[in-house]
Amino acid sequence: MFKNKANDSVVFFVGLVMAVVGGYFFMHNVQVDTSMLFRFSLFGRRMDGLIFVPLIASVIFLFYKYNTVSKICCLVSLLLIFANVIANLRLYWLSTTLFSTIVIFVLFFGGLGLVMRSIFANPEGKHGKNYKEQ
Repeated sequence: MFKNKANDSVVFFVGLVMAVVGGYFFMHNVQVDTSMLFRFSLFGRRMDGLIFVPLIASVIFLFYKYNTVSKICCLVSLLLIFANVIANLRLYWLSTTLFSTIVIFVLFFGGLGLVMRSIFANPEGKHGKNYKEQ
């Protein structure tokens, strides 16, 4: 189908633009909610700030005795807080028309398909594992 590298680079950039525009519209239609952030309960009681206790202890340990163990404890505490934030995110797709949704998905996944086609193309321009010479 494509005989030279110029056509492959055009296909790559057209696919990249399609994927970026489709990804932008996709992210534009997703709403993020964090209403349950840092909220967990133990025996029926809410313990909102308990997630910060390991961080506070590791920062004290970091300033008291600066060594590898204190740095690891501080990093693990930060990772636990980050994991808690990610685990409590809720994503909602905003109300939109069917046409807009189809356009968004065609742009995003069609662009990814064109990018992959230009990246994984054979040097002779033959695509697919079942390509047969005529």
